[in-house]
Amino acid sequence: MVIDGKRAKEPMVRSPSDRVPVSLYLEARAWLLANDPDGERMLEWSRKGVGRPSTPERAAGEIIWIILCAGRSAQAARTIERRVWDAIHSGRPAVEAFGYRAKADAIDRAWRERDRDFEELDRVLARNDPVALVEWCGSLPYVGDDTSFQLAKNFGADVCKPDIWLCRLAGIPDRPRRAVKFRFPPCMDLCRHLADASGDGIATVDTLLWLACNKGVLRVGPDAGEVTFRPDLRRGRAIVE
Repeated sequence: MVIDGKRAKEPMVRSPSDRVPVSLYLEARAWLLANDPDGERMLEWSRKGVGRPSTPERAAGEIIWIILCAGRSAQAARTIERRVWDAIHSGRPAVEAFGYRAKADAIDRAWRERDRDFEELDRVLARNDPVALVEWCGSLPYVGDDTSFQLAKNFGADVCKPDIWLCRLAGIPDRPRRAVKFRFPPCMDLCRHLADASGDGIATVDTLLWLACNKGVLRVGPDAGEVTFRPDLRRGRAIVE
């Protein structure tokens, strides 16, 4: 993994800034804010909702959300999340609400050990080192290579999540699957370029690009071909109820 400094050697792909010019980002951004039920809320969250959590419970909530997100859409994760929190607040094991036992055990651990995790997170955040924060996030059970970046971003690191959508936008096809140390730098280059050109923060750019792909506003295939703007009001199911 490389966040700053030397990057891993990888065959050159087309410059991410050429693939998603700032005009296309701004067009998609404007459409989401005007038409999508999550647009304004996700923008506000990316500006004010990321950062050091104020309580162990909030930190545990972020970890649990990331565990639920892995391998499924945000819309599906929200549906499961409500059942999981009902179980937690009633003192029942998460597996009664979420049948993936290993992940349910990781959710129970995050809630049970929330005070210890919060203390460790505070020590990592005090170092002001995004690499250390990503690595700490990745050490948690069922927080993977990609979601460690997402969790670190939620905790305030100035990083993007090199998921399948952002990789495609940056010119990285789904196959062959590259290691995160190769995928992260082009994704970060794209977000940094758009952030510098638009005035948005990296967290905002990453969030709105992801939302645009999730809702089909920006479209790009598994081969990381042409990126197109194709808004469709029919694909606007809300993520945040």
